[in-house]
Amino acid sequence: MARKKRSKTIALLSDVHGNLPALEAVLEDAAHRQIAEIWNLGDMLGYGPFPNEVLGRLREVAKVNIVGNYDRKVLDFARKRDKWKRKKPPAKFIAFQWNDAHLDAAGRDFLTSLPEQARRTAGGLDVLLVHGSPASIDELLGSDTPNQRLRELARFAQADIVVCGHSHEAFVRHVEEVWFVNPGSVGRPEAGDWRASYALLEFSDGGLKVGHRRVPYDIDRVARAVHAAGLPGEFIDVFRKGKSLDQLRDDGEAADGTHEAQSDKRLEAVLALATDCQYEREHTHQVTRLALEIFDALQEAHRMGPEERFRLHCAALLHDIGWVEGPQGHHKTAMKLIVSDPRLPFRRSERQMIALIARYHRKALPDVRHKYYGNLTDAEQHCVRVLAGILRVADGLDRSHNRVVRSVQCRVSDRRIVMTCEVRGPADAELAAAEKKADLFQEAFGRPLELKAAGGQG
Repeated sequence: MARKKRSKTIALLSDVHGNLPALEAVLEDAAHRQIAEIWNLGDMLGYGPFPNEVLGRLREVAKVNIVGNYDRKVLDFARKRDKWKRKKPPAKFIAFQWNDAHLDAAGRDFLTSLPEQARRTAGGLDVLLVHGSPASIDELLGSDTPNQRLRELARFAQADIVVCGHSHEAFVRHVEEVWFVNPGSVGRPEAGDWRASYALLEFSDGGLKVGHRRVPYDIDRVARAVHAAGLPGEFIDVFRKGKSLDQLRDDGEAADGTHEAQSDKRLEAVLALATDCQYEREHTHQVTRLALEIFDALQEAHRMGPEERFRLHCAALLHDIGWVEGPQGHHKTAMKLIVSDPRLPFRRSERQMIALIARYHRKALPDVRHKYYGNLTDAEQHCVRVLAGILRVADGLDRSHNRVVRSVQCRVSDRRIVMTCEVRGPADAELAAAEKKADLFQEAFGRPLELKAAGGQG
């Protein structure tokens, strides 16, 4: 008679974010599942008002704990207080400040002692525990992460299974013979479901079964505690509605008015950042105007709509703001400023796409190994290549910064795209620069670009 295979079940937790009632409900649920161990993937602190209680419980019950990026930021708060007060939205700054003020010495020592990653063996399988990804503590992995990026991370991980948190999205994916598992968030779930999320991993002789569980908890207790702690009321909405602060802000803006009104408000924020960075107004607006003309003229070729046009508009206005820190690598500086400025009212993915379009207005072409770009979906990467390709050409068409090109017209055929520029004077430098910078454009549109001048003395 064949012997019954022995299995081992692990409760996988992540992103408790100071929510003790949610953690207690998950631990009670897991206690009925014959689990052998609890593994915790970090971000124990956050918007919930129970930082020390959460750390104390996890220290007691979890066989493995690793630190998360939010935990690290709380530990760094004293050193970065002034910078974050200027840079971060008020509610997020208050959350860091409150956690720093209320974290006790034992909790601080515990967090400081934790590694960023850990390795375990279960059922004959090697498991890598990370908060973000095998490459970075703050890299978001989700159901829409491109397979190409997961293949890279699979080779990098040197494990059979990668378990990760950070994105608050429960998922299981299998790429390059490596499993990627995210249990979702215990304390601050997203996607509109407020119930605590965790996962059960059942290991059995080289096999793995994954089951995600959603557990209701006493959310009124959390709301009362947030109120008693004097934390912002919007934190209660974060828990009750199962949405992040950014998602709540987007909802509020959507309810505020029309798409055009929202776009106007967002453009005002973009121009405010450009002004703060002392942007070169005439050149920037010339490049922006030409980029949008090219976009409109090629609509039948790229088949994109108002949303993509708006991203190009924002990226063009911000493409040179990196000069505020000097000419060297100013395209990368622009990307950094766009990604980090809290005044820009964009969702994370939209902000990253605008930042990447600005970044790729010069120098290296998009590469999945580049920060942020590798995390985009295939459709988002295509959008970045098309829009950045247009922006590169538009930037070349104002090479002299003298606004020589009045307008552009495009004729598209299967074999090439002919771009005719109406000029007000000699435009040799402009056409040569645009031709030199047409590499990404030609790759994105899949055909060569032919540039011509009309009027003036081209």
